[in-house]
Amino acid sequence: MTCSLFRGNEYMGTTFTSLPSTDENEYFQGVWSRMFGSFMASGREKSALSVEQAVELTGIEVQRWSAMEAGDWLPETRLQFRSIAAALDIDWDTMVGIVMMYRGAWGLS
Repeated sequence: MTCSLFRGNEYMGTTFTSLPSTDENEYFQGVWSRMFGSFMASGREKSALSVEQAVELTGIEVQRWSAMEAGDWLPETRLQFRSIAAALDIDWDTMVGIVMMYRGAWGLS
């Protein structure tokens, strides 16, 4: 899975490469996805938002939001990332740092 935030797997002069598709890499991609989802769930709870309130603020469907928190769906566009950051009161630079920290979820090294 790729993310337009990185525009061709490059962000701020740092080039990210896609991991080869192996069972081991797919396993760890799932681990990173669940960690990212857990982090987003914690951010939502810290902001005292219900899932319904978060989806209303972001425009992301409730099924996708719930899947994101479970690690089964990842945001793919800059707009999705920006709306999540705004809803959870996360400044953009921090959100970019979070995505870079969990970039393994998107299959990037």
